[in-house]
Amino acid sequence: MAAEPGTRRDADVWGRQATRLARRGDWDNAARAFERVIALAPEDRRGWEGLARARFAQQDLENGRRLAGEMQSRFPDSAFPYLLAGHLHKAYGETDAAIKAYREALEREPGHGEALFGLVELAVPEPHDPLARQAIKTADDNNAAVTDRINTGFAAGRILDRAGQYEEAFARFRHANELAREDLARQDIVYRPEQREREIDRRIDRYSASSFKTHLPPLPIDLTPIFVIGMPRSGTTLIEQILASHPDVEAAGELSAAHECETRFLESRKKAGLGGPIDPANSEEASLLEDAREQYLDALFERDLDGPWVVDKMPANFELAGFLRLLFPDAPILHSVRDPRATGFSLYSANFGGHEPYYHNLDHLAHYYRQYQRIMAHWQTLLPGSLTDIIYEELVSSPEARIPALLEVAGLPPHDECLEFHRTQRPVLTASHAQVRQPVYRAAIDHWKHYEAWLGLLVTLNDRAHQ
Repeated sequence: MAAEPGTRRDADVWGRQATRLARRGDWDNAARAFERVIALAPEDRRGWEGLARARFAQQDLENGRRLAGEMQSRFPDSAFPYLLAGHLHKAYGETDAAIKAYREALEREPGHGEALFGLVELAVPEPHDPLARQAIKTADDNNAAVTDRINTGFAAGRILDRAGQYEEAFARFRHANELAREDLARQDIVYRPEQREREIDRRIDRYSASSFKTHLPPLPIDLTPIFVIGMPRSGTTLIEQILASHPDVEAAGELSAAHECETRFLESRKKAGLGGPIDPANSEEASLLEDAREQYLDALFERDLDGPWVVDKMPANFELAGFLRLLFPDAPILHSVRDPRATGFSLYSANFGGHEPYYHNLDHLAHYYRQYQRIMAHWQTLLPGSLTDIIYEELVSSPEARIPALLEVAGLPPHDECLEFHRTQRPVLTASHAQVRQPVYRAAIDHWKHYEAWLGLLVTLNDRAHQ
């Protein structure tokens, strides 16, 4: 039964609000808003799709599976439930089931770009393969939806890259990135270099050497967070997979909790009239920091993460290293470092479910990287020896030596299963889902060199973020 007109209008209002929240990455509130849409208009397929994407972004895979099944019953002719099932199977490493689900999505919508990209990502075909021809055809179809053209543009780049046609591949990556950047700009999501510089300036001003002379009391519970930070595509997922293979470790994935805690802390600090560098010697400041720590721990417990060690692998937490050190003075902070040219090309040629605007422009990528270098240099000056650099190239080149050293700096006892990390069964939601299920993935170390002639400012960056 269709919703009454007034109810339909209310559902549309909630739907617009949910979409705005999702675009900002506020997935918790977006999920609640999409639930409201469904309650008001159960026949609204977009509400169900929005809720499913929100649950996936929240890493709530159990509810994701439930939604996929329910949507297949409610909307049997829709491609989306099968697309969602494909994403879930892929996250769990169930390749055959993922391929089957993506193909079922394509049976319902032959030019579905996200399903085509999913299939290409799992098994890159030769250019003459029917799947490759379909992907390239959709990428070249100016009448196709922009999201389909973006997804198949990246798929076409992958296909040509695998075939060794690097100039043609780069042209495909560049066009897909241009489409993605234009699509984000229509939503007023743009990268503003000056704004980014001001953000980093404020972070630097907020912390001084005196901020770390006074420490919060130790945690009264047996739980140690391990923070894995760094640029996206720098090897953070590999580090997490190795650590998660240890029986005493739970992997939290990419949590937004630290950023949310910092936001609330800064709001409370402002209301309290506190300014200047953070000063834990001030009793009011210390109380607010303890509240922030409790909020972070509550976020872990809400996800049933309460083991002796919990890995929080949010790359963007590199901005918060000082804040994390104040909350958890004894927590290992592992900084994943990779050649910036490899990192930059990997970001430019990847196709993420949620796109950051700086990914899509080589000059912006280089600028963002320099701001990352700036804040990391600040932390390393203030916190010497408190952050440990894990060099990606060394880790994949000498895993037998580097993995035991990684466990040691994380405070973990040795364990043989960490050397066999690719056998660990756990969901992986990042673009590195396939690589971490291989014994060692060395192929990406120098792959960027095929594209050196077209990488612009990326090739001028220093080899190490800590230099």
